[in-house]
Amino acid sequence: MIINFHKITAGPFQENGYIVHSDDNLNCIIIDPGDSPELYIKEIENNKLNPIAILNTHGHIDHVHAVQPLKEHFSIPFYIHTNEKMILDHYPQGCLMYGMTPNEKPIVDNWLTNENNLTVGDYNLKVIHTPGHTPGGVCYQLNGDIFTGDTLFKGSIGRTDFPGGDYNTLMDSLKLLIEKVPGNTRVHSGHGYSTTIENEVLSNPFLMEL
Repeated sequence: MIINFHKITAGPFQENGYIVHSDDNLNCIIIDPGDSPELYIKEIENNKLNPIAILNTHGHIDHVHAVQPLKEHFSIPFYIHTNEKMILDHYPQGCLMYGMTPNEKPIVDNWLTNENNLTVGDYNLKVIHTPGHTPGGVCYQLNGDIFTGDTLFKGSIGRTDFPGGDYNTLMDSLKLLIEKVPGNTRVHSGHGYSTTIENEVLSNPFLMEL
């Protein structure tokens, strides 16, 4: 299965969300739709794609602001780790804190727990629980691509000074990640540019110390 993705960078935090689909069919998965739902709708309709689910790596406002509008527009389920409930519950207050008008708080259809694999339509994803940036942060691996949210960036890692963050926990998660994921896997994060696991092991100062 050859994976294609459309990256949408939007909102005041310039967060990366992704529309993921294969060459085999037009079903697609939306990952971390952080803002501007109209951009997702336009991209999906222009490519004649059929959304089947929204998957989130974590629940910070810059990753979930467009979730509920897209859920309602496409009538599709929303997946996120159960340990993100506290983060999601503070979504309205978080929006107001940063001068954003809240949408309806995302309604979760499927709470992830300790799944190692998740099947959504024709897509079989590996779910790697990577807490540290938030308590329920996860990464979604699909063939040779992994979507890391704010766990791992090109040249950096996620912040741990927000409520629920913990630096040592994040470092343990990153160690697990580089042990479990092949080096040539393409990394698509919540901010900035894509990279590979191998490139980060060799050049990311946080990973070089592991």
